[in-house]
Amino acid sequence: MTPRSTHSFGFSFLLFAALLCGPAVAQGSLRSVPVPLPKETDKFIRDRDAAARLGKALFWDEQVGGDGRVSCATCHFHAGADSRFENILHPGPNGVFETLLGPGRTVTAQDFPLRGDDVAGSPGIVAGRFLGLDPILPADQQQPVNDGVFFPFRQVTGRNSPSSLLAVYYETNFWDGRASATFNGVDITGEKGRTVYVDGVDSLIQTSIAMEPASAASQAVGPPLSAVEMTCDGRSFQELGRKLLGRMPLATQMVAPDDSLLGPWSLWPLPGISLTYEEMIREAFHEAYHTSSYSTEQGYSQMEANFPFYWGLSILLYNARLIPDQTPYDRFAEGNLTALTASQRRGLALFEDKARCDQCHGGPLFSAAAIDGGDGGRAFTNIGLTPQDIDPGIEKGKFKSPSLRNIDLTGPYFHTGRYLTLRQVVDFYDRGGDVNNRDKDSQVRRLGLTEGEKQDLVAFMLALTDERVRYSRAPFDHPSLNLPDGVPLPAVGAGGRSQPIRRFLDADPFQR
Repeated sequence: MTPRSTHSFGFSFLLFAALLCGPAVAQGSLRSVPVPLPKETDKFIRDRDAAARLGKALFWDEQVGGDGRVSCATCHFHAGADSRFENILHPGPNGVFETLLGPGRTVTAQDFPLRGDDVAGSPGIVAGRFLGLDPILPADQQQPVNDGVFFPFRQVTGRNSPSSLLAVYYETNFWDGRASATFNGVDITGEKGRTVYVDGVDSLIQTSIAMEPASAASQAVGPPLSAVEMTCDGRSFQELGRKLLGRMPLATQMVAPDDSLLGPWSLWPLPGISLTYEEMIREAFHEAYHTSSYSTEQGYSQMEANFPFYWGLSILLYNARLIPDQTPYDRFAEGNLTALTASQRRGLALFEDKARCDQCHGGPLFSAAAIDGGDGGRAFTNIGLTPQDIDPGIEKGKFKSPSLRNIDLTGPYFHTGRYLTLRQVVDFYDRGGDVNNRDKDSQVRRLGLTEGEKQDLVAFMLALTDERVRYSRAPFDHPSLNLPDGVPLPAVGAGGRSQPIRRFLDADPFQR
């Protein structure tokens, strides 16, 4: 039998203390875990607040998209995930739509669980080839390409968008872990090379960097060059830098005057902010990385050439502000015995014992993939969701064990988005998965949960939601977003929304 993790002992102790001994210690609260910033952060960053401000603007700016309508936030606007339900189906590895008769459709609750190997992904960009930047319009000059699957609709990602919240805590990122723990300043691989430009005697000089732990930065530089997600095929990061450096940040979006990071520079009631990207870069980064008057051999300025470096590191520092550590569970872990209901306390006991959830979702992050506070032995797990030979993940059908924080708001679930509700997820694990893969993890097996136990497990997972996330309160406030294949999202300031964000398809988490 697999040994119980030290974090399981933490959960057991918390429960014992809560039920028998009075106030619990804080070892289970996320507030007890420092944010794991890269060790050399201040070697490159002049002002962390300015860097987070730059990161927020870049993360939400729709001008980044090759069509001027897709930002990082477009797939991560809803508790860090994507709650759109129009044109979200991908045909999966077999290339055949089985849930509906083609792309561009709107899914309903009746379509779940998804059929066959179909995936609930995120709409990205219409397939095309990059021709050049437009001198005026936010959309790049491009030539449409019939991809044979989605055209003329937007392409859809082949995996469900995971929540971007807490990305800074993970050892690696993406469902298959391909975003390296080492940020090299240019791409997701972490591979060494001469990547960042500094001022030389008579030219720009390339220097190699290797920042750790910085997987959130590695991850951030991937989607802007994806020909499915954010741009037409063939655009470079240097061209993206040239585009944004010549434009007003968030020029097509509203920024609330009380935005927690961008509010003082908001042009409300007009779109955009008064700061330029050049000004934000100069405020955020040390001079050696942006003041040179020299250009690269390809004719790019130092700022244009270093744009992926600014992009990754500033978005990491913005992400480091988005810590959902004010949940009922955190209050319970810190000694507030009334923070969880009786049902939720029973669910917690099941979580770390009979249901064995903590084998992959232990520690304050509720994820074995965490840098600190998890059990790295099951950071990636074959849970028997899909056949491993056609869906291999990082290896042998293993996919990342993500955090369960705010999981009430981040459906549909798993890397395929197959299941609609938390109850359906519990039923999946209770029956030992869907596919008896040869490398399925030994902890994924029939559990024999009763109806009441299933209800308690779902109830406990609801206690992992931070109400600031639910109401988009600072630091989770944001600019407006003109969502393609979705409903426009208004700008929200630090005070948050009057109404909570809704679950995907308004699904009842207890629905079978």
